[in-house]
Amino acid sequence: SAAAAYAEELARAAGPENHGAVPSFDVLMLGVGPDTHVASLFPELPAVRETERTVVGVRGAPKPPPTRVTLTLPAIRAAREVWLLAAGEDKAQAAAIALSGAGEIQAPAAGARGRARTLWLLDSAAASQLPRSLYPPASS
Repeated sequence: SAAAAYAEELARAAGPENHGAVPSFDVLMLGVGPDTHVASLFPELPAVRETERTVVGVRGAPKPPPTRVTLTLPAIRAAREVWLLAAGEDKAQAAAIALSGAGEIQAPAAGARGRARTLWLLDSAAASQLPRSLYPPASS
């Protein structure tokens, strides 16, 4: 019921210029977990497979609290920009997996994209496993 109430609240805030039943957030900033989860969308759990609803309840989350409410990937992708933040060595493999073309069911961070831009914000430790091809060219 909490997910339905939140979805209704978002739908009320969405206008005709928005992209679906959520307001078109200018920026949606999300942390990336060491298992590639974003929001409360965990790999392989039912919530990451949702394609119709904008908000769902999550039961049995692998980290506390086990019961949560989260935006779905379609709701996240309605944002103009999605910024993904990861810091620390424990996030290095997650960033590498998500940026390597992994599927969003196995790596939810791979499916969190903005309509205009997706920006990854990584410290050196979180970026340590990325292939050099993903780094921007050096300035001269």
